[in-house]
Amino acid sequence: QRKRGGTLDILAAGDVDYMDPGQAYYSFSFQVLKPVHRALYTVPANAFNAVPDLAAGAPRVSGNGKTITVRIKRGIRYSPPLSREVVAADVKYAIERAFAASLANSYAYAYFAVIKGSPAKPPKTPKPISGITTPDKYTVVFKLKEVQGAFTDALVMPITAPVPKDYAAKYDNKTTSDYAFHQ
Repeated sequence: QRKRGGTLDILAAGDVDYMDPGQAYYSFSFQVLKPVHRALYTVPANAFNAVPDLAAGAPRVSGNGKTITVRIKRGIRYSPPLSREVVAADVKYAIERAFAASLANSYAYAYFAVIKGSPAKPPKTPKPISGITTPDKYTVVFKLKEVQGAFTDALVMPITAPVPKDYAAKYDNKTTSDYAFHQ
């Protein structure tokens, strides 16, 4: 059960690398981001298998294994200043931005380059990826270049947490994104 508001106190001997889900790489950062950024899937404490978080259910994999469809939950909202519902296009943008040099994500190419249309080298700023589509407000479809069993497991990564392009693009379109300071 999620609780709105309050204070999160953390005692740690280390530090986070980034507070932006598109830049974070250290596992400690993933843990710190988890209460405030909902990835498509999550692995609960003391568990081994991912369960839906932002997603409404398990990913649907096509018969040939090259199309992955994820429905997201309705009614999940951003906090102010945005104050609107999270939509599939926000997940699409979140993954696209992770490929950009302005974010310098450390794992986007390792786990998500299998998506059709993913860039061969980082563009300066986020660019659309043709293999990620949103046929409606609550559905994200990934078209893969080849079958890759690890792809659905990677949907727990922070870059699948929605990022609203209408709000974040102005921060992402800089040499180095400073979205982390404006979330």
